[in-house]
Amino acid sequence: MMLVDTSAWIEFFRKQGDPKVKHAIARQLQRDEVAFTCPIRFELLSGAKPNEEADVTQALGLSQHVPFEPGDWLEAANLERELRRVGVTIPRNDLFVAAVAIRTGFKVLCRDQHFDRMHKVFGHRLMVDQI
Repeated sequence: MMLVDTSAWIEFFRKQGDPKVKHAIARQLQRDEVAFTCPIRFELLSGAKPNEEADVTQALGLSQHVPFEPGDWLEAANLERELRRVGVTIPRNDLFVAAVAIRTGFKVLCRDQHFDRMHKVFGHRLMVDQI
């Protein structure tokens, strides 16, 4: 199962988006191996134009929703503290996604260097597929 980050979804939805990203996500959707969590849905919907909302909703409807659980708040806070100790600052929405990925063991499919930076600190706890 892949937790597809907002950065990859955005490229997927672009008319002239990277074919490699479009193909990778389409292949995972066909295999029923795409997941998203609440922060990803929020970012996608808040950035979508009114005429794009239906496409976002349809794509997410083909994906597995992984709820952001109460324990994920504590995990995200712990991750942020761990990163700060080594001088790394990451946007909180990415930390929320990382917390869910670590809890579920899902690999994050992304186009966001923040996840590579987190992977360097967290190692095998956070699996990342940069596309």
